[in-house]
Order: sequence, then C-alpha cells, then structure tokens
Amino acid sequence: MPRDSEDRYMVATLIVATTTGLVLFFYILIFLNPFISINPFKPPRATPTLLIALPGLPPTWTPTALVSNSPTPISSPTAFPSATFVVPLAPTQPPVTATPPATATPPATATPLPTPRPTRTPSPTAAATSTASAPTPVPASTTYRTVFNCTHSGGTQIKGTVTSNSQPQYGVRVRLATSPDVATVVEEQFTRQQPDGSAGYAFVLKPIGSFDSATTWYLWLTDGTGTPISNPNFHFQTNSFGQDNPLACWLAIVDFVR
Repeated sequence: MPRDSEDRYMVATLIVATTTGLVLFFYILIFLNPFISINPFKPPRATPTLLIALPGLPPTWTPTALVSNSPTPISSPTAFPSATFVVPLAPTQPPVTATPPATATPPATATPLPTPRPTRTPSPTAAATSTASAPTPVPASTTYRTVFNCTHSGGTQIKGTVTSNSQPQYGVRVRLATSPDVATVVEEQFTRQQPDGSAGYAFVLKPIGSFDSATTWYLWLTDGTGTPISNPNFHFQTNSFGQDNPLACWLAIVDFVR
C-alpha cells in the first residue's frame, strides 16, 4: 500500500514539472513574438507612423546683429547654408581729438633774499679810532647819565638797567652801535622787567669767550622818535684780557640813571 502512494506522488510531481516547463516555454515564445498563433491575447497591430526628419544646423553659422532704436526684442538668429552676413555696428563714441601738448611753464624767477640784519662787527681798535669822525653833538634833551663798570666773565656781553628817580623805566629803547652814527647800529632792545623788578636789557655779543682784540662799542637811549635821550658819544671797549688782569672787560655793565 505505501508503495502505491509513492508512485502516485512521483507521477503527480512529474506532471506538474512538465506542465510548468511547457508554460514557461510558451511564455518565452509569446514574449519573443507576441503575434504567434498560440497567443490568445495578441496585441493590436500599430498603424505605420510617418517620421519627419527635423532640419539640422549647418556646420557653420553666424548670428546677424540688428541695430534698432525700437524696444521690440530681436528675433532669434537665422542659419544660412553657406554664406555669413555681418552687419557692422554704428560707432557709439565720437573720435577722440588729440590734445595739443601743454606749453612749458617758464622757470620761476628767483626771489632775492631779504637783506640780513647787520651782524655785530667789531669796531676798529683804539689805535684806529684816532681817524674817526667828529663826535655827535649831544642834544639838549639828553637827561640820562651813564654809570659804567666792567669785569671779566665767561662770555662777552653788555647789560644794565634804566631808572628815573629810582623807579624802573620799562619800554625804553637802548641802541648798540660801533659808532655814534645811526647807520652803524648793530642791535637795539627795549627795557623789560627783570626777575628782581628792575627795567633791564642785555646784549649777548659772544656767548663763550671774547673777541681776539679790543672792540669799541657805543651805547645810548632814544625816545619814541629816535632822538637820543642819553649821550650818543658814550663808548667803551671790550677786550680779551685774562681774569687776573684788572683791566679785563668781558662783561660791561652800563646803567642809565635820571
């Protein structure tokens, strides 16, 4: 009995495998040719379609530039089989006019330098003063007298004060020259207040040392019009004597008193 059951299963298996193989075979045939006679569901045959070939662009083509003042957009470029057309554009700028070369500016004329202020020039020595001109007359308006003192110092200078009735006189003009002539004035100052309250002036002739030889200096006061108010013939000499010499005169102190 078991043997018969196994035979029946084997036969059934063989039938199923054979049927499956045939079905697969028929599917392959229908896939390869849907119009085969064994296909019960043949697809409808399609109507032949007319294929229209689109024209292609030629090997070389150049767009045509259109110049127009109208805001209408320019159409797409047209291809030409064998010729190339180029429309030149109008110039957008006028031709550049050559500028003539600039005329060379003549060189500026040199401006003469101002005449330098007279420097302190030592006057002739005492031996040469014998040929000097006659003394300048003393004006009647001269009211100040001089108090003179001279000592040795580290440099050559002239200084002093101006008083009237024991009161300091500020703003009085003091002139230093190498002769009584106004043309030889070396420098002039106005008296100003000093730390001790006096009305003083100071001419620094040489900050360090002295002149090589004796030098003559004239010193006087003037009013606002330049008229002397002290003796313009008052003068003295600075020298180069050593500090042990009682005649040494490096620092001259000249006070004007009224």
